[in-house]
Amino acid sequence: MTDYIKRLTMVSKPVRYINNEINSIHKKINDGIVKVCLAFPDTYEIGMSHLGMKILYESLNSSDKIVAERFFVPWMDAITIMGEDLFVSLESKIPLNRFDILGFSLQYELSYSNIILTLKYSKIPFWSSERSENDPIIVAGGPCVYNPAPLNRIVDAFFVGEMDDEFRKVLEGVLKFRSRKDRLEYLNSFPFVYVPILDYNKIVKRNIFTEFSHKTNLKNQIVPLMPVVQDRVSIEISRGCTRGCRFCQAGMIYRPSREQNVEKIISDGLSLLNKTGYNEISLMSLSASDYSSISELLLSLSELVKNDKISLSLPSLRVDKIDDFIFESLSKVRKSGFTIAPEAGSQRMRDIINKNISEDEIFTAVEKAQKNGWSSAKLYFMVGLPFETDDDVAEIAELVKRLKLNFRGKNSIDITASVSNFVPKPFTPFQWHPQNRREDFLRKHNMLKDLFKRYKINFKMHNIDQSVMEGVFSRGDDRLNDIIIKAVESGCCFDGWNEYFDMSKWRDTFDDYGYSVEEFACKEYKYDDILPWDNIDPLVSKDFLWGEYQKSSSGILIPDCKTERCTGCGVCDFDKIKNIKADKYDIEIKAEIDDFKEINYSVIFTKKGFSSLLSALEVSRVFSHAFNIIGYRLSYSKGFNPQPRINYVYPLPVGVEGENEILLIRGDEITDLDNLIKRLNVILPDGLVVKEIGKISKYEQGDADVIYRFEKDDYCFLKSLYERGEAYYIKKSKKGENKIINIDQYFPRFNDNKVMISLKISNMGGYNPLDFFKYTNYNYNKIVREKIILKGLEYV
Repeated sequence: MTDYIKRLTMVSKPVRYINNEINSIHKKINDGIVKVCLAFPDTYEIGMSHLGMKILYESLNSSDKIVAERFFVPWMDAITIMGEDLFVSLESKIPLNRFDILGFSLQYELSYSNIILTLKYSKIPFWSSERSENDPIIVAGGPCVYNPAPLNRIVDAFFVGEMDDEFRKVLEGVLKFRSRKDRLEYLNSFPFVYVPILDYNKIVKRNIFTEFSHKTNLKNQIVPLMPVVQDRVSIEISRGCTRGCRFCQAGMIYRPSREQNVEKIISDGLSLLNKTGYNEISLMSLSASDYSSISELLLSLSELVKNDKISLSLPSLRVDKIDDFIFESLSKVRKSGFTIAPEAGSQRMRDIINKNISEDEIFTAVEKAQKNGWSSAKLYFMVGLPFETDDDVAEIAELVKRLKLNFRGKNSIDITASVSNFVPKPFTPFQWHPQNRREDFLRKHNMLKDLFKRYKINFKMHNIDQSVMEGVFSRGDDRLNDIIIKAVESGCCFDGWNEYFDMSKWRDTFDDYGYSVEEFACKEYKYDDILPWDNIDPLVSKDFLWGEYQKSSSGILIPDCKTERCTGCGVCDFDKIKNIKADKYDIEIKAEIDDFKEINYSVIFTKKGFSSLLSALEVSRVFSHAFNIIGYRLSYSKGFNPQPRINYVYPLPVGVEGENEILLIRGDEITDLDNLIKRLNVILPDGLVVKEIGKISKYEQGDADVIYRFEKDDYCFLKSLYERGEAYYIKKSKKGENKIINIDQYFPRFNDNKVMISLKISNMGGYNPLDFFKYTNYNYNKIVREKIILKGLEYV
């Protein structure tokens, strides 16, 4: 394992690969248990932000018949250095090809290449027909499975719809069947499961989780050791949206709208805050401001957490449903950027897509944001929408210009326009419509760039080629199976990342098969055409979607069926499947007296094993969460983004172990030190162990002494080069210049008996033995910092 850790010191963000997070689940694996690996075809930071994966992970592990572990695709630098050794589960480091079920979450079409990359390094045959009894069954779920055609000869079984409970229930029965064929036939017996190799033309009915409004949100939530994209407690307050935006797939495939009750949301949210130590809670929904009891929810939550530096966020707000109260509730702790999505610049286009908001409502929303302290606003638009004209495109810039002129001077607010490219999706009214050609997108981008620059507007444009490829896979057919595999063999991977996306490789691969990219992306369908995804039944009728497509060309609006009349989409049976609103809720908030004494303490701890790979920021992050979980209140800094008062003094280099590291904290008075230490050590990841906590009266950071211990061979090698005047290494300065770091600069003292070296360290830096060994290409064994002696630290 030491060699494994050493190799991880050579990759970026090694914490992605070490497990050990707070609240992660580790179950004993027996022969009579279904072994499932939930694989997210993107990086750890992206996958660990996905609520659906957290729901399945907890649901599966709640069963005594299943063990579920996780996998995220390693970044390319790690694959280059460690190869197939990283294609293992995060929890137990079991190779992916030894699981019974390998389940991929398909959230984004440009992740398809990473599925093939994962199969390749896991030594699992690409084709379903070529897999043996010893290979795992490859399953997939998520919004992209509504068109399974591009992967239908690669994936063994597609799960269509909401799988909160059903996935667990299905998998509990897998081991009743011995052969691979019998297991696939068992999976295919469920109406929401599609097994193409057994029943290619099966009509697959989307599953709806009818218990959503009564279900408990996550009972617990993993706390990553590093920051991730959605780094907060996530509570799903509602599911489904009935606004009827004609471009939006989620608004169709997650119908009807179902809300959870305020009391349960608050109970679940407070419980997760206590169990995770997070300082932010996100109220998740496709349209959070449409939640019928949003005022009661925000009032209750903000009052309950006002003394705990907890901030609330609503990730999706509609401008026509934003009032001052929402802004006041969201801005009590932190004010970040405010985002809204007009989608189109002209009212004509907003009517075509049934966005159903006016320019006055957009202006009013920005005005309320500015009045309540927001300093910036980002507006999201699309180009390439059906029936769009150049005048409609230009109106995007004109609308932002009018906003900018309206909010200047004392009322100024920074406004940024973000422009993406329309991608038609299955089971939307625009599923029949062709995507714009690349040259059309480029012309529209250039038109907007000229206008934005003329009006001095900040803007961002989404990559056109990535949107085109998304369009290819979104509505493509089963010919794409061969193309995806060939493209990955040609080097395609991480296509959602600009660093690795290579359009030329994709075009070359299409050319090899005699196809063009445009043949798939720009295809126009007629009503009577057989669509590649026609065997999937989302419960929204095809006639409804076609009718909406026809209405769009005339800009005919339809109402929200949650608040007005039924629009006849076909989803509801008006018994178990129907729109559900939250019950009315009155809460009595009892004000708590904020009795808080601020005391300074030092925390002495070990940093060993996999925890040696934590950076200084990651160590502080883990301790912050741990203190919050046990209920110990830390002090916070002042200003825009308050941070806990935690200072890791002269942090260790990543990959070096420490026996007596020092963390300085400021917080409430500790009345029982031994009990607090014991509770912290239950929560902290393996390798981080608190040894003692002491009250300090003074600390002035200055020079310190650090003592490193080595294996004898390593010690002798370093000392021999020191005696020759060669114990140095070269590193880049912040300006990119080479800087020589010589051990002589840090007054080394060698102790041959204890194989230790004492060195000086200061605010200006120190000597890193790990960098020295790497620079000299020496295969070291182990480095341990035994002690750090702070001269300016005084205890009470």
